This record gives sequence, C-alpha cells and structure tokens, in this order.
Amino acid sequence: MNKVLVCLDGSNLSKAVCDYGIDIAKKLNLPLVLLNVIEHSNISKKVNLSGNIGLGSKDDLLEELANEEMNESKQLILKGKAVLKEMEEYVKSQGIESYSTLQKHGTLYETLDELSSDLRIAIIGLKGESSSNIGSHIEELLRTLNIPILLVNKEFTPIESILMAYDGSEYANKAINIAKQNPIFPNIKRYIVNVNKDIIVSTKILSEAKLLFINANIDVETKSLSGDGVEAILTFQKENKIDIITMGAYSHNRFRSAIFGSFTTKMLLNSKVPLLLFR
Repeated sequence: MNKVLVCLDGSNLSKAVCDYGIDIAKKLNLPLVLLNVIEHSNISKKVNLSGNIGLGSKDDLLEELANEEMNESKQLILKGKAVLKEMEEYVKSQGIESYSTLQKHGTLYETLDELSSDLRIAIIGLKGESSSNIGSHIEELLRTLNIPILLVNKEFTPIESILMAYDGSEYANKAINIAKQNPIFPNIKRYIVNVNKDIIVSTKILSEAKLLFINANIDVETKSLSGDGVEAILTFQKENKIDIITMGAYSHNRFRSAIFGSFTTKMLLNSKVPLLLFR
C-alpha cells in the first residue's frame, strides 16, 4: 500500500482533489497516481426504442447505436486525456517527481477494487461532474472497499487538525489503528468526540480511545457531545475550526439504513470539510 491515488473527472473539484493528493504524497513521501475512469451510460440520446421495429430497421438501429457509443467513447477518452494532461502539468509545477497517469474503462468501483492492494489512500471529489459520474458512486465505494477514502468537498486548505468521530465500533477502531500505526496525517492535532446521551458511557468510550493513542505517544483531546449526532459533530468542528473529519463508514446494513437513514450519508450531505472514511 504505497501509492496516493486521485480520481479526476474534470469537475470543478478536480484541482482540489489533486491538491490534497499532492499534499499527502509529499508528507508521506509516496508516489502519486492520477486516475481518469471512462464510464459509459449505454443510454441512447437519439434513438426512440419504442414500438415495433422491422428486420431491416433493426439492423439500421443497431448500427446507429454502435456508432453513437463509439463516438461517445472517443469523446470521453479525449476529454479524460485532456484532464490528465492538465493535472500532470500542475503536479509537476508543484514539485512532485514521482507520479503516473492512468486511464481505465469501466466503473470507478471496479477500478479502485482492482488497484486497492497497492493504495495507501484514494481521494475523490464528493460531487462528480454528473449524476452518472463520481458523486453517485460514493455509497457503493464506501460500503465495499477496504481502503481509506478521502472525500473532497471544497477547495484545498492545509490540514492542521483532525476530528475523529468515535463510537467504539469495529470501523471506528480501524480508523484509530491506522491513525496510530500508519498515520495518513502524522504530527497534527487530533480531537476525538463521542455523541451519547449517557455521559458515563461516553466518558468510558473516549478514555479507551485516548489510551490507544497515548500508548502510541500521540496526544489527543477528547470531548463528549450530546444531541443529534451529525449536528453535534459538525457544530464542534465549526467552533474549533477543524480541517477534516474522519470516521468509520456505513456500520449498518443497507436495509436498516433505508429505514432509519444513515449517519454516514447525513455526514456526506452536511459536512463543509473533507471526510476521511474507513470501512
């Protein structure tokens, strides 16, 4: 796991995604990979497929669809190459020497799954250029991939503090283990918060988390919060001007999330700072 990967789709967040990748690659002294994924909608914009079609017409239709798909593919490839070229020049201007560019066909999930064994972290714009691009695949990525994913939702600012939302779950413990054993953001200030109506339980959970960091000689501040989980965490982040939020992602199954809503999804929708998520 020795590369920092940034996913570039040409959206407004592409430069910010690249900036966070450059910052992490420099601090960890790791190579940077610039990735563009070509996804196909397979939806014709020109042909009406309704009604009965004669044999000859079917042949014409198939040919027209094939030509349309080929033209779409060419346009996406050219656009993706232009994005990669632009970001490559930018990366070089920022002093990054160890980097590579990669253009793949398929889905973003399939591509990251294929590359994941060689990645330290993947960085993705939270909102893609269209509903069929990066933004719509976030939940699938977070539910299935076992690599840290940094979701960027704003222009780059240096990361000098981290807020860790901790509930004692398996995924929250995974985030802490990575943070102390192989930190993505070493030597920066860390806050650990727990939202719980029972202050005694909350204090116990936070004490256990703090002990894990103390044993690794990492100083942290802890805080018990009350009220709505998402609102309490985001309010604490804003009041303390914390640069990034990290947490375990989607600890419940899809069925439960569909009924009760998902804490992770609510954080994705409401956070004003990037989110570093662990599955």
